[in-house]
Amino acid sequence: MPPTPEAPPIFLTNLQTGLNRCEAIGKSVLVAVSGGADSVALLRGLLQLQSATNLTLRVAHLNHQLRGSEADADADWVRVLCERCSICCDIETVPVRALAERSRRGLEETARDARYDFLRSTAARHHCDVVATAHTADDQAETVLHHILRGTGLTGLRGMEWSRSLEDSMPPSSTLRLIRPMLSIWRTDIEQFLTELGQDFRNDATNQDVSLTRNRLRHELLPQLEREFNPGVREHLCQLAEQAADCDAVLRIAADSLLQTVSLDQSDNIVRLRSDELAKATRPLVRELFVRVWQQQQWLRLAMTYSHWDRLADLVHSEPPTAIHLPGRILASRRANMLVLERQT
Repeated sequence: MPPTPEAPPIFLTNLQTGLNRCEAIGKSVLVAVSGGADSVALLRGLLQLQSATNLTLRVAHLNHQLRGSEADADADWVRVLCERCSICCDIETVPVRALAERSRRGLEETARDARYDFLRSTAARHHCDVVATAHTADDQAETVLHHILRGTGLTGLRGMEWSRSLEDSMPPSSTLRLIRPMLSIWRTDIEQFLTELGQDFRNDATNQDVSLTRNRLRHELLPQLEREFNPGVREHLCQLAEQAADCDAVLRIAADSLLQTVSLDQSDNIVRLRSDELAKATRPLVRELFVRVWQQQQWLRLAMTYSHWDRLADLVHSEPPTAIHLPGRILASRRANMLVLERQT
């Protein structure tokens, strides 16, 4: 690589702050690089911070085969970039469209699952501690707005997490995490950073397709909100995400503590709770407790809506004791001072 000019301090400062927030200092990092501006800036920034933060770096790139020769060219471009940066790179190809047709699932959902499966398996193979993705503050603002428009609760308002588990299909002993160290960095700072470096990147034409909801939010709705309502709308959405995340964290801790107090026994298909103790808790805390039960039991949550969690809170106080049927073949019933959640097989 040619000599690297001094980078704008704001980008590297914010990136190092993000690494600290994600507890990634001294870790072995698998960097997801698509070839776009954000992920290329993430890689170049991590390389500049590598010595100061004691990072071990490796790159992963997945070719979804959705854009024909352009996707192949992206993979080749990432390979060359990694060679110039003297960093190891894993590149894999997955026929996402064929997978989606076979499973009768959406293209975006199939591509996302394929990407995370690839990142998990690659990280495990090379004993990486974390997988780093290049989600930015702009991405966070778009995510929160998208959740608001679809309808969301406190969890949706927090947007993307700085760090979360990636252990869905990993051994129980694994501690692999997904981190987003650029979640407070704006695209304008990324563009300035790359310009100062003289670093090019790949452009994905599908990012301009406003038939896709995310692109319509990015290119049409958010600019309109900035022009006609509030030029700081993106910053405010990110601030809302921070505040929601703080509140959600407190609520989760309280719910976990309450769950320990009211739990009688549990197995794969049944959970018994003390309804008399549950009845003393506030309604939001009771709803969150049930969410935690579903997470611990690994029961289907996608079909559970706010109204379902609220009906469970009603069940704690219902007179006479009654029962309700919930998605995932869950039967919830109250018997005297005991609330029973049973997955029917």
